[in-house]
Amino acid sequence: MNESEKRRQRLLQETRQLYSDKGMIPAVHPRYGAVYHKLYEKDEAAVPGSTFGIRLLLCCFLFVLFLTADRQDQKILDVSSDQILEYVTQDTDVAEVWKNL
Repeated sequence: MNESEKRRQRLLQETRQLYSDKGMIPAVHPRYGAVYHKLYEKDEAAVPGSTFGIRLLLCCFLFVLFLTADRQDQKILDVSSDQILEYVTQDTDVAEVWKNL
């Protein structure tokens, strides 16, 4: 390999490194960003955490608490399960609530 071929080879490698997208993260929708980072990034500290597990556990706990109170006809903080059901199924005008804020 002569000097000219070596120089061309070196320039080709430098150009590939310059325009390579291996180090860059492609445009990813924010909804899928955490999944992409978890799969392809090596730095675990850069991955944002998710609170889905905590929220799911809290919802399950509140649902079990509601079912228990309903079956045993108990009141929790002076509120019965019938009152909770009434408030949850009550039709609310969101526009009116928004104006009152």
